[in-house]
Amino acid sequence: MASVNPLDVEAARGTIGLQLLIEEVDKLVSLPDIYYRLEELIVDPNSTTDSIAGLLRSDPDLCARMLRMANSAFYSFPTRIESIERAVSTIGLRQIRELVLVTAVIQAFEGIPSAKVNMASFWEHSVAVAIMSCEIGQSAGIPGAQHYYIPGLLHDLGRLVMYLKLPGLMIELLEKRDASGIAMDRLEDEILSYSHADIGGCLLEFWKLPQSIWEPVAMHHNPAGSGEFMLTACAIHIADAWVNANYNGSSGGRFDLEIDAEALELVGVEMEAVENAARVATEQTQAVVRQFMGH
Repeated sequence: MASVNPLDVEAARGTIGLQLLIEEVDKLVSLPDIYYRLEELIVDPNSTTDSIAGLLRSDPDLCARMLRMANSAFYSFPTRIESIERAVSTIGLRQIRELVLVTAVIQAFEGIPSAKVNMASFWEHSVAVAIMSCEIGQSAGIPGAQHYYIPGLLHDLGRLVMYLKLPGLMIELLEKRDASGIAMDRLEDEILSYSHADIGGCLLEFWKLPQSIWEPVAMHHNPAGSGEFMLTACAIHIADAWVNANYNGSSGGRFDLEIDAEALELVGVEMEAVENAARVATEQTQAVVRQFMGH
């Protein structure tokens, strides 16, 4: 007889608090020390590119994955990045930090059994949303919109938490979604009193990531309720709704196109710009996912 996951039992009763869930997850998956040591070096005025490259070289697997992603279709650097030293000296510390973060998150969750979630499909969805978010923000002329990529990529991280720690509940939610047509985030909220967006945002904040990342993740289903990073949340919301409706991969949340008109108005884009962003995402997503998955 299969064992019963005690967290699933609590979730079914609606008695598992968000903070408890995050603490349970952090026991299994967390960002590696190298990410936080990199943060310290970046803010240290005495650090050098050599010291940063030396830190990154201490994790050969991380280096290999970073270089694959740096040379992926999304970044499209004019020349191939062949070494960590070259990466540090040419692509900028912010993007180095982003590459380390993405690599670390992928590593942290890659052990989820394929019987629970198709990780290739999950990352296909996430990458498509990330690319679209950037394109939408840039088409609206929003400064720094290229940095929408990371929160866009991680917007459904809470779903991985649920697959990892609440697998029984995820099966129940997927069955209810298929039977009712109700969006997953609404079903989650009915049972748990919080959604995968809340879980993802809370975990990223718990890991001490910047608000520019965790707030849009937490608010991508209610972007108009965001604070300082409302435009990021709006762009991710628009991209997520489009990708869900057009079946670019799946994180478990597929439903009919439900773009919040207020989100379009706040970002300042028309549907034509969204469609153009979708075309770019379609062109780039598969190649980027292959790099993510190491193929």
